[in-house]
Amino acid sequence: MIIDVHTHTFPDQIAERALEKLVGKTDLSIPPVMDGTVGGLLHAMHEAGVDRAVLCPIATKPEQAKDILAEARAIRDGERGEEAARHLVPLASVHPADPKWAERLRKVADADIRGVKLHPYYQEFVLDAPDALAYLKKCCDLNLIVQCHCGFDIGFPHDPICGPERVANVIHHVPGLRFIAAHLGGWKDWEASVKYLLGEDVYLDTSVLRHGVEDPHALQLLREHAPDKLLFATDAPWMTFEDGIRFVRSAGLSAEHETAVLGGNAQRLFAVQ
Repeated sequence: MIIDVHTHTFPDQIAERALEKLVGKTDLSIPPVMDGTVGGLLHAMHEAGVDRAVLCPIATKPEQAKDILAEARAIRDGERGEEAARHLVPLASVHPADPKWAERLRKVADADIRGVKLHPYYQEFVLDAPDALAYLKKCCDLNLIVQCHCGFDIGFPHDPICGPERVANVIHHVPGLRFIAAHLGGWKDWEASVKYLLGEDVYLDTSVLRHGVEDPHALQLLREHAPDKLLFATDAPWMTFEDGIRFVRSAGLSAEHETAVLGGNAQRLFAVQ
């Protein structure tokens, strides 16, 4: 089974505009490879032989959490079609600046949605700040998985507010948190990921995009991080499934290790059949 733990979609009626806006922030250096819709994602999954994809919405405003949770439930419960219900694992997103974040996280857990997506740049918070650690501690208490953008973001000219050293602080302050550090722990900061995260009790996803497929530190993380803590990911629609799978296979892992990375680890973490 192949499972991608990091994908994005948008409602059909706004997908084209959303992608245009996001591409504009990147100076056209990372063009999308899919159309950003659920249908487009499912088609690409079928073509590449990907069995499941985790949807990672981002609440850029506190008031968006309610609708995002409703959409996650609709996808899971088949209201967006049988194919979506069978192949997609929707997450929720609760903005850390929401004064009701604890209540909203409880609602996510009560709805049996498996976790939340965070993006410190788009949600304007520092990953290891005291308020953020309190939020993450609540996620841990509720047994929610946290999927979080880590490292630099091409659309924001800032030092990483969610780089590998901050990820290390999180996992040391919130033991037991099921935290997925996207982009192998820090996009375009993989040397720091090796320094601070290699061998630590943290999940790393493999969505390095084309900028990292030949980076020696990214490949080192694939080869040397705990085999049960690596999760296949593409950040679709920004990388094809085929290229993402090719990157994992370029590390020369054993067959058992490769199978775990491409799907076995995610199957256990997200409890999918």
